Amino acid sequence: MKSTQPISNSPSVPVSTNLFSTNLQGVWRSQGYGNILLIENDWYTLFEETSISCRKVHVGSIEELSHFYEDLVVSPGGQAFSAHRVTGVARISFRRLRALPASVAESQRHAAKDPEYSFEVFWRTFHEHYALFELKGVAWDQAYHTYRPQINAATSRETLFATMAAMLRPLKDGHIRLHTPWGHYNAGAQPALHQRLTQELEGANDDRELTSYLGDLKESLREVIHEDYLANGIRHGGNRLVEWGRLNKTIGYLNIRAMAGQSGKSGRPANDLSAVDSVMEKVLADIGRLPNLVVDLRNNGGGYDGVALRLAAYLMDRKRLAFTKSARHGNGFTGKQAVHVTPFSKPYRGNLFVLTSELTASAAEIFVLALLQHPSLTLIGEPTQGILSDTLERHLPNGWHLTLSNEIYRAYDGEVYEDVGVPPHIRLNYLGRKGREEGKDPMLERVLKLVGGHTHA
Repeated sequence: MKSTQPISNSPSVPVSTNLFSTNLQGVWRSQGYGNILLIENDWYTLFEETSISCRKVHVGSIEELSHFYEDLVVSPGGQAFSAHRVTGVARISFRRLRALPASVAESQRHAAKDPEYSFEVFWRTFHEHYALFELKGVAWDQAYHTYRPQINAATSRETLFATMAAMLRPLKDGHIRLHTPWGHYNAGAQPALHQRLTQELEGANDDRELTSYLGDLKESLREVIHEDYLANGIRHGGNRLVEWGRLNKTIGYLNIRAMAGQSGKSGRPANDLSAVDSVMEKVLADIGRLPNLVVDLRNNGGGYDGVALRLAAYLMDRKRLAFTKSARHGNGFTGKQAVHVTPFSKPYRGNLFVLTSELTASAAEIFVLALLQHPSLTLIGEPTQGILSDTLERHLPNGWHLTLSNEIYRAYDGEVYEDVGVPPHIRLNYLGRKGREEGKDPMLERVLKLVGGHTHA
């Protein structure tokens, strides 16, 4: 399931991670992703680089570095290496530099609190790493000319924050977040579902918060599914993030609520993968022989791509191209990495019905991409949210940090679903009023109608 990207014309050989501390001592620049890596003895230092800055953001042990990367491959001449990032599916290449960039010393000359320098690094970070300006139709150069004159040495933190938020807002990208010690901004567009429910609340003079109302509706539907469709024959696993049962004698039901956290340990993708293997073996032993399977992703907001691909591997019929991905690099992009889904020895063999909504986001969308070539797939619901890129985390000189989309994912056929989401084959609203009033789940009803049959109830 991992892809490789050649970093040398000569054949490369896999090596053990202890080479991080021996053969690989020195300075390395990533291809894309804007990182400088200094490796010395038992320690490494990570810098974030733009054309005007190179700032130290982390120091750690070589052992720690080996937890972030795996499948290390070094070129024969020792001038390049690549490694697979544990949290995702990207293989990142590094090339050797003779010394740290001069911008390291230059960055240290600026006062951390200087609002003008923080603004410049902020603008450069997006200018050099954001992958979607063309897709979004946003002229970032023009934003600089509009907003730069408003920032000076005396600009307050509140004004700087508001200015950055105003620049990010037109991008309407849910993977763009700006974090400060006293406030946060998310540049995501409001889903139509939120607009619809807000209108409902206003029409009913209901003073509940939208998040509270949405939470109540989700929980109510979950109860309907458990009691009326699954007759309370529900099983849980993976830290209760995976649940499954039977709609009837021919249809299984699998709800995957997140693409991370299955191990119960935050930020431990390797543990999550092991937990996924454990729970999916139980799922297939229980409902894997049924001719039809519903996979519910309607409330899955994402997690790790690696977890999404591991789950898809239990459902795919044979090895197939899931997608390609490339990252911003200079004025263009890195080469396309092909990522495949390789099924486990005895994957599920029946018809798949995957339920999606606008809340199906990020790594959950990667799961959908991975299954698009499945010969018996039916997508039911709403287009997914349309935020597929991994998030690149960056730090500003004033201590703020942010995330942005620095990659382009393309489906097996070259289609880009960023911004628009992966469309369903059968369009039905999630949490529509009619279904709620009838106490039914219209998407499950549609599956029952397509397959033929009734629920337990």
